[in-house]
Amino acid sequence: MDLEKFSDKIQRELSLRKLEMSRFSILFQEGHDKPHSELLSRAAILFSYAHWEGFVKTGSACYIRHINSQNVSVAQLKYPLQAAFISSHFRNASQSTKVLFLGDVLSEMDKDRRAVFSVQPDKCIDTESNLSSRTFKSLVLGLGLSYLVEYETRHAFIDGQLLLGRNQVAHGELVKFTMGEAEERLVAVRDLLDVYSDQLMDAARGRDYMAIP
Repeated sequence: MDLEKFSDKIQRELSLRKLEMSRFSILFQEGHDKPHSELLSRAAILFSYAHWEGFVKTGSACYIRHINSQNVSVAQLKYPLQAAFISSHFRNASQSTKVLFLGDVLSEMDKDRRAVFSVQPDKCIDTESNLSSRTFKSLVLGLGLSYLVEYETRHAFIDGQLLLGRNQVAHGELVKFTMGEAEERLVAVRDLLDVYSDQLMDAARGRDYMAIP
C-alpha cells in the first residue's frame, strides 16, 4: 500500500465514521426524535466506542501494510517493529535456558533482521476487545509511534466515559444517558480520531517507522 493509497484509505475510513457520528448529532440538535431520545442516546454511546476501536484497528493495520510495501529491512526499522517481526524467537527462547539453544536463537534473530520487513497487522495490533487508554498506549508504542499529550489528557474520558458507557450498554445494563452526554462522547471521539489519523499520516509521510528517518 503506497503512500497515496494509504492516505486515501485513511481519509475514507475517517470520513465514513465521522459522517455516521455526525448524523446522531444532527438528530439531537433538530430534536425531531425526542420520543426516542433515550434509545438514540444509548445507541450513540455504542457507536462512539465502535468507531473509536474500529478506526484505531483499521488505521493501524493500514499503517503496517504501508510499511510492508516499503521493502525495507527489519534492521532499518524502530525496535518495536523489529520485535513484531522476530517475536516468535522470543517465545522459543523463553522455553529454554540452554546456552547452545539460545545462541542458535540469537543467530536466527540476526538473520531475520536482515530480511525485508513484512508482517500481518494483527501481530502488532491487539485492542483486546476493550480499547482502554492502557491498551491504546501499548498499541501506539508498539507501532513505533510517540504517545501524544493529546492522548494522555484524555485517559479519564477513554476509560471513565467511552469504554465504561459502551460496556454498560453492551452488557445489558439499563443505564440511561442524556442527549448531551451522548453528544459529548461523539464530539470527543471525532477529535481523537482526527488526532490519530493525523499522526498516522505524518508518520507515513515522514517515514517515522525508520530507526533513522
